[in-house]
Amino acid sequence: MADPIVVGVDTTADSLRALSTAADLAEEHTTLLIAMHVRHEPTLASVATVAGEAVAIEPTLDELEVMTRTHVADVMAGRQVNWRFDVAFGDPGTELIKAAAEHRAGAIVVGGRNHGVVGGLVLGSVAQKLVRKSPVSVLVVRDGHTHRVNDASRSRGPVTSVGPDR
Repeated sequence: MADPIVVGVDTTADSLRALSTAADLAEEHTTLLIAMHVRHEPTLASVATVAGEAVAIEPTLDELEVMTRTHVADVMAGRQVNWRFDVAFGDPGTELIKAAAEHRAGAIVVGGRNHGVVGGLVLGSVAQKLVRKSPVSVLVVRDGHTHRVNDASRSRGPVTSVGPDR
């Protein structure tokens, strides 16, 4: 059995595409898949204001966790993969790296978003942090496709794009 794969999950389409790609890899390599949801409370406050009313963050985080569990179960239904759903609290990039180390994972898989130059600087990026700091390989899945370069395509021109069905 190969080293486990840790995949960061939330309710976004990018995350669910990453989960699907990670599940394909886990199935192909007969390894454990750890779907990791990180409850991240913004550091600015534990109470947000919506339409002038104070709203506690905790119930929202609870709801996001439940929704994420449901989406993950839907994506994993019928797959021949040994998987589990774990929850951590804190910074997503830091917690995914911790989970990878704890489980001796071979890779971390996450969805990629295009925040743009300003958005990336202001919002930061889990994928960027992982690529810079992770001690294990990181696969960033963009638009549901894994992009690979093979020897034949190097001599002929553009990169070959291979979808999840490889």
